Amino acid sequence: MKQILENLNPQQLEAVKHFEGPLLVMAGAGSGKTKVLTNRIAYLIKEKNVSNYNILAITFTNKAAKEMKSRVIDLIGPIGRDMYISTFHSLGVHILRQDIDILGYRSNFIIYDDGDTFSLIKKVLTDLNIDAKHFPPKRIKNTISNAKNDYLFPEDFKKLIEDEYTDIVYRVYKRYQESLRRANALDFDDLIMLTIRLFERDETVLSFYQKKFQFILVDEYQDTNQSQFKIVKMLSKMHYNIFAVGDSDQSIYSWRGADIRNIIEFEKDFVNSNKLVKTIYLEQNYRSYQNILDIANCVIQNNYSKGKYVKKLWSQKNDEKNHAIYYRALNSDVETEYIAQKIIEKCKSGEYKLNDIAILYRTNAMSLALEKVFIRYKIDYFIYGNVGFFERREIKDLVAYLRLIVNKDDDIAFLRVVNVPKRGVGNATLELLKQYSTLHDVSLFTAVEKASTLPSRAKSSLMEFTRIIEKLKTELIDIDINDYIDMVLEKTGYLSALKLENSDEANARIENLAEFKTLTLDVEEDLNESGEIGKEEITAYDKLCLILNNITLSSDRKVNKDNAVKLMTIHAAKGLEFPVVFIYGVEENIFPLGRDDVMPEELEEERRLMYVAITRAENELFITNSEMRKLYGNYRVNLESRFISEIDPDLLSYQGVKKVKKLEKIKKQISSVPTFDIPDKKSNINEKQVKLGAKIIHSRFGEGVVVNIDKDICTIAFSAAHGIKKLDINHPAITLIS
Repeated sequence: MKQILENLNPQQLEAVKHFEGPLLVMAGAGSGKTKVLTNRIAYLIKEKNVSNYNILAITFTNKAAKEMKSRVIDLIGPIGRDMYISTFHSLGVHILRQDIDILGYRSNFIIYDDGDTFSLIKKVLTDLNIDAKHFPPKRIKNTISNAKNDYLFPEDFKKLIEDEYTDIVYRVYKRYQESLRRANALDFDDLIMLTIRLFERDETVLSFYQKKFQFILVDEYQDTNQSQFKIVKMLSKMHYNIFAVGDSDQSIYSWRGADIRNIIEFEKDFVNSNKLVKTIYLEQNYRSYQNILDIANCVIQNNYSKGKYVKKLWSQKNDEKNHAIYYRALNSDVETEYIAQKIIEKCKSGEYKLNDIAILYRTNAMSLALEKVFIRYKIDYFIYGNVGFFERREIKDLVAYLRLIVNKDDDIAFLRVVNVPKRGVGNATLELLKQYSTLHDVSLFTAVEKASTLPSRAKSSLMEFTRIIEKLKTELIDIDINDYIDMVLEKTGYLSALKLENSDEANARIENLAEFKTLTLDVEEDLNESGEIGKEEITAYDKLCLILNNITLSSDRKVNKDNAVKLMTIHAAKGLEFPVVFIYGVEENIFPLGRDDVMPEELEEERRLMYVAITRAENELFITNSEMRKLYGNYRVNLESRFISEIDPDLLSYQGVKKVKKLEKIKKQISSVPTFDIPDKKSNINEKQVKLGAKIIHSRFGEGVVVNIDKDICTIAFSAAHGIKKLDINHPAITLIS
């Protein structure tokens, strides 16, 4: 018992020793919630003599369940192996295996994974004669999944029909469920939904599990959806011994169906005349320095308008040092340079290793700028929870299209995109095409026209594909390169396919494709710096070749994952911690995501994301942004994020172009953000009034001095590493200092 109760702070001890009645443990970031959960289980068994068979602990992932069980075994020994610690879905499987026959299924049902589900929905679309191009199966699959998470059966969904799409979904959903039943199969969402239906249909079954699970513990309660909430509510209704652990300030998964109301309304949901609902706050943080926690407290308090579940994190890690830096750069190139140089500085001093450092950003597309600077500085990095920008499927697809346009004999590129999006070209057709290509020693592209053994329908599709590529090549003459990339995505049908899918994944891919166009800005800058930008022979074709060459060089890297900087979205960082954290690109329209008309609940979730990002930092925190950013193929000016103004200025060390001493704590009036297209012609007017000896800063070369002026072309002396260069002074990469 001493081992179970030692090293607990007063609030943790109170939670662990709580015996009967509903209890909500509002556990702040880094406050030891898992320890409270596992020690409470051990306490119930060892001190209160509760049978391990009468305790149910539920979490969200198999990994978390395994870790929890391991900790319980460490506390109480082998008896912990028989503990029922599981995910919601595993619990559903266990219950349904016993009694699913009540619902008309057999107990030996099979479980369809995502691939099986996708295939079945495609079959249903074919059976119903619905065009999969106009109603993508992935989108329909996601809509059905969301309906099941909200506990809506087909007959319930029918009442929500409001347009052609929802009518199609209803028809597919109804046939899909009928097909599952015929196959005696359940999909992942059915494991929860049918468990609830079973409890509703048979009071005897529900009563059995209510009696069995006298004490129920739920981890990450803020992430539960409506169906998961229903299971918890039904199971706990006999004894009301529900012990929910979570943090309303870390509810960041609404897009997955998580409903923050479940944790906010806990006291109302589990009220009982015999047992009072109690709430305990865990506010002592064991991860971060107090200065970092004060910043998190400043931001999140703006979500406390209703005055409910207010927490204030505190830590015994405290000293006089300011552990947080706010750096505002002239532009995004300077911002990434600053991050790279800080990382090198920290590692050279021996203070940290690369794997002690994480860079967090709002969306995956933002990794590109960081990857480019790390490749240049030879800093090993690892994209956590994703792949590098150039390894992402949509980027490789677009690059393959561009390669094929430049060189129609590129068989590897041909094979990658010939059926992307789907054009009805199957593997058997491609094998015939390969055989002809090998036999006659011609490229696959050339073989399309010459091969006579191809099925007529497939041949027609292939010929249309080659016509598209040929047509696109003829357009690559006098056109802005970003407009051309948009044309490729449009004419090939690639972009429209993603838009039709209309899923979170598809939207992220569209965002990555937009960010790809930022690579053209690098080429424009390189040509400008070399003095080639005004020469007529630099065509769109030449620029495209330069882009493809740069991609090849950027993609050729090997990573030591054991010692690499970790790059990730803030969502991926949830539950992790790092000695040094950079929060990158903290600007309006980026973080928070969206414009000034963002809904209040969406803004609150964005603020919770900022809170999560800040509280990942153990020792040092850097918050960075820039006045001008290269993004989605444009130069954009973004205001600094409103989250910056919510932080007490005394808590930050201000660096960069805006060394602010004191800020008024008022909310900004957020205005629409202008974008600046890349200038395709040099201006005849010297817009920047520059004189000899003027100081400038360049996004790539740093500070320099103007030593000669010839209209718009200035000769600028940079540091010894970069030397003297002739540049167009009006280029957006150049900022005049004095």
